[in-house]
Amino acid sequence: MIESWRWYGSGDPVSLRDIRQAGAEGIVTALHETPCGGLWTEEAVLERARLIKEAGMRWVAAESIAVHEDIKTRSGDWRHYLEVYKQSLRNLAKCGVRVVCYNFMPVLDWTRSILDFPMPDGSTVLKYDALRVAAFDLCILKRPGAEKEYPPETAENARALFASLNETERRRLADAILLGLPGTVDNLTPRQMLGMLGRYKNIDAERLRRNLYEFLDEIMPVCEEEGLFMAIHPDDPPRSIFGLPRILSTDEDMRRLVREVPSRHSGFTLCTGSLGGLYSNQPHLLMEEFADRVYFAHFRNTVFDSDCESFRESDSHLSGHTKMARVMQSLINEEERRRAAGCPLESIPVRPDHGKLMDIDLGKNCYAGYSYGGRALGLAELRGLHAGLKAHLPLVGKVALVTGAAGVLCSALVRSLLEHGAKVALLGRTRTKLEALAQELARDGFSETMVLVADVLDKTALEAARRALQSRWDRLDVLLNGAGGNAPGGSSAVEQCMPETPAEQSFFGMDPEAFEQVSRLNLIGTVLPSQVFGGMLSAAGGCIVNISSMAAFQPLTKVGAYGAAKAGVENFTRWLAVHLAPSGVRVNAIAPGFFITEQNRFLMMEKDGVTPTPRGLKVLAKTPMHRFGAPEDLCGALHFLLSPSASFVTGAIVPVDGGFSAFSGV
Repeated sequence: MIESWRWYGSGDPVSLRDIRQAGAEGIVTALHETPCGGLWTEEAVLERARLIKEAGMRWVAAESIAVHEDIKTRSGDWRHYLEVYKQSLRNLAKCGVRVVCYNFMPVLDWTRSILDFPMPDGSTVLKYDALRVAAFDLCILKRPGAEKEYPPETAENARALFASLNETERRRLADAILLGLPGTVDNLTPRQMLGMLGRYKNIDAERLRRNLYEFLDEIMPVCEEEGLFMAIHPDDPPRSIFGLPRILSTDEDMRRLVREVPSRHSGFTLCTGSLGGLYSNQPHLLMEEFADRVYFAHFRNTVFDSDCESFRESDSHLSGHTKMARVMQSLINEEERRRAAGCPLESIPVRPDHGKLMDIDLGKNCYAGYSYGGRALGLAELRGLHAGLKAHLPLVGKVALVTGAAGVLCSALVRSLLEHGAKVALLGRTRTKLEALAQELARDGFSETMVLVADVLDKTALEAARRALQSRWDRLDVLLNGAGGNAPGGSSAVEQCMPETPAEQSFFGMDPEAFEQVSRLNLIGTVLPSQVFGGMLSAAGGCIVNISSMAAFQPLTKVGAYGAAKAGVENFTRWLAVHLAPSGVRVNAIAPGFFITEQNRFLMMEKDGVTPTPRGLKVLAKTPMHRFGAPEDLCGALHFLLSPSASFVTGAIVPVDGGFSAFSGV
């Protein structure tokens, strides 16, 4: 992450010295003195870069070379403005700036209806009040046809609100909505705005999209030649206002842009505040899905009113509608992927977007959103979040596959992986169990799962599951081989074979087919998924975690087949760890102690499900913590093995047994 700050040039009340003292290393700026459609000359670009360098920082993104309305409407002198835009890009590239933020919003680059919404601590923030916007539209702008675009109740309430405002309040409402940003348009009057809206009378969302795609098709050759990356800013707010079309407000809008303009030099500015202005949007999921096309990021948070339409800026960049920790984790993951792959733009410029106006800003002639104190606070919050996540690294944005996913232990591990941000493929033999688990998880808010039906002993079925996984997510970071278990036929009825023990109760009466079944399920059921899915694992942090057992550490009476199979799993884990080490994939195993599962319940518990059997009592006596394990007890070991903290750990078998393996019994 390149800690960045938006600077509006020499007229900005926040100086470069202020910005550097806030800790920023990158500057995001534009030639704001150049009118929209004007040429960014090479001399002006180099001079701006020089000023920034002398202040001890670097120019990391241009925000923005504004797109002229003639280009957006593909009318008037659009060809002239297009050629000017191309030349501005070429001149910008000469000073080493590689990221260009731009937008394709008609007329207004942003809209807020209150510039000084009061907070309990005395600071103020920006707010979009849907009813106030409607009041402006209907009663100040008086846009023809606007009445038809609002529900009757909304129109009535908007008119009532307007009637309640005095002249000063009405003027402040108009000024807030018509406020322009440097380098875009000057502050408009209602008459000017109506005139500009008229240009879009016959341009719907589909037409505007085509104009965007054609604009990008025209400039992509220049970007590819110069090594520039275009990062479109989403609509702000992400909804239709004043009858204007919106074309970059949702996940499907973003997907369509990628499909229509496949060049890697076309991507996104991931603005969590703008995208977070639509209640149905989840910016953390958008960051995860489009991470490889995110070239610039604006991080801020929003808080919605009860109508889920009106929203304000949060008083903290970390709290609100957007799960900022997950957004930041996805950014960290993407930067690590780019470094491993040798991609350009390894580090992504991130700036704190907006910020509350605090007392420290009084006298600086700035308003909420573009204050110094609020943005300095936001940058500090983002810096701390980034440092904390780099030290911890949850699994946000990563894909895991769990075999035996519907089992008692593995279903708990699945839930934990999802809680830490991973997407999880649930693989097992029984569709009904897997779908029931997926539905249960979805009810709890964990919908990023997919069901894969396959027997771990059927390589053909596993290969079909791999194709389905590739089709859905096209990556794999974690393979958890959890399928396994015991069967009564693979165990002896007695712990030791005494001279008088009937053969059918001892090893000599054990069912060879059951012995082989248990061996194949546990050992071959680990080998085949590793062979089929292991090749998908990312070299940047890819992990295989196998489930072994205490029965592999020291032979346990009765469970001869199970112990032998798990000993094989341990040996295979170490062998595969050595084999795959050069590829960057780590292979480890967890050896659970005694957990009550469906396969061992008959050995550990009486039929009442509460009372330990004599064997269960023996186990508890040899377990220093004097209890059976709970499924959640395995999660910590799993997350350690998947974390960067274990980056030098491979071929290890980690016991999670309450001290069982450490205790001699004396």
